[in-house]
Amino acid sequence: MKTAFCSLIVIAPHSPSPQKIRISAKAVLILLSAFVLAFCTTVLLLLMFPRLHVNEASRSRLAAENQMLRIENKNLAIGIRRLDSKMSGLEGRSAQVIALMEAN
Repeated sequence: MKTAFCSLIVIAPHSPSPQKIRISAKAVLILLSAFVLAFCTTVLLLLMFPRLHVNEASRSRLAAENQMLRIENKNLAIGIRRLDSKMSGLEGRSAQVIALMEAN
């Protein structure tokens, strides 16, 4: 019989029989080495690909550009609304002219 490093007893709420899990020292060593390997890999990747830091001048330039684009979009929306109102007025006049042409 193998010697167990630790034992874990699990009792399920719907099952009357308890489950006993034995964990050997070798299994604990494998899990620990996998954790250390994953941690070292993560640290290595973070060191190889550092985060990009944006300086304050670039950040303020981007903020100003975004503000200008918002203003431009609002101006274009206002222009589109004006054109729509002019178009509806022209369509109304066109309908009147067509009605007068058909009446004669």
